[in-house]
Amino acid sequence: MGILDADGHIWESEAMFANVEEEFYPRRPVATTLPLDADSGDSNRAWIIEGKVAPRFSGRGLTFPPSFPGSPAAASRRATIGGQTLENVEERLQGMDEFGIERQVVYPTLFLESIAEDVRLEAALYHAYNNYLGAACARSHGRLLWAACVPWRDPEAAVAEVRRASELGASAIYTMGVIFDRQLDDPSFFPVHEAASEQDLPVCVHLGWGAPAATQLFTKNAFFCSATIPVIWGFVHIMASGLLSRFPELRVGFIESGAQWVPYVINQLRRHYQPPTVIRGKGARQPRARGIDRELYRDPAEWFREGRAFVTFEADEDLPHLLQHLGEDGLMMSTDYPHGDASADEQFVDKLMLRQDISASVKEKLLGGNAARFYRV
Repeated sequence: MGILDADGHIWESEAMFANVEEEFYPRRPVATTLPLDADSGDSNRAWIIEGKVAPRFSGRGLTFPPSFPGSPAAASRRATIGGQTLENVEERLQGMDEFGIERQVVYPTLFLESIAEDVRLEAALYHAYNNYLGAACARSHGRLLWAACVPWRDPEAAVAEVRRASELGASAIYTMGVIFDRQLDDPSFFPVHEAASEQDLPVCVHLGWGAPAATQLFTKNAFFCSATIPVIWGFVHIMASGLLSRFPELRVGFIESGAQWVPYVINQLRRHYQPPTVIRGKGARQPRARGIDRELYRDPAEWFREGRAFVTFEADEDLPHLLQHLGEDGLMMSTDYPHGDASADEQFVDKLMLRQDISASVKEKLLGGNAARFYRV
């Protein structure tokens, strides 16, 4: 059985930004260390970008703890610093071996929030990120795959970066559920979706803080409310707009947000598409399905069963329920290694293998077969 972890991460290091384009080099992210008695505690390593601390670890607009390499929190993980940053790929592979992970798809950490208002600076940082990941994963003997970051707010530059990332060996295109103040079905993003389709790269909607205005609403519970809910927004906009009908070769994935919300949201879309109300009376005009493109819309469950939509699930979720509503071909396992937060479950493989409520053939799909089809590996 080939175990493919659909969602792992890199902790970015200063080495990643050493070769940022000359124009933007003075504005590159610069690491800083905070006092241990500050709000950050032992997660005290952060970045200065555009004159601001990233991530935001305290107060309004909270994102996630700044436990980057160089902090005591990072040093305490059961993963070497070199393995966390991919500066030592062999150490990363050894860490994966410890948890029975054969292959893993790597996503960013720093870029789980919108850290740069300047679109050109953002594009330069993504360019450096993709260069670094492409080179690191090429040293992994085929065991590390990666999702490329592209500057969605500049669609022309994003299309060019999709094509360049494909040449570098990327296996997916990363996005958050909202891009600043634009949803993923915004027509300005159509060229990016088309480019991803042409390159046979899935668009992966990952947990994150993509909408600064929304993030500013939260001071606590930020991980669930302000980072996970945007994935659901992305799902609704993609499905209601018929984006997968518009781009027949496009695949989409919803990453690190669990999966039990998916049947609920699908049911809500069904109710909006065909409201069950009868109170308007016979012959009365029924309410319009607002936000749903009736020409392109299809029931979202069909996309999961046809291999166009996928979602990562968590080991303790109600799998029989998910399989009943989504089928067995659109669910993927993920460990979140080496983050170690509420989404993380490094022992995912062992836990799933012990479950008695699903068959061995389904386990094989969930532990790698589905992800291999999604990422085309």
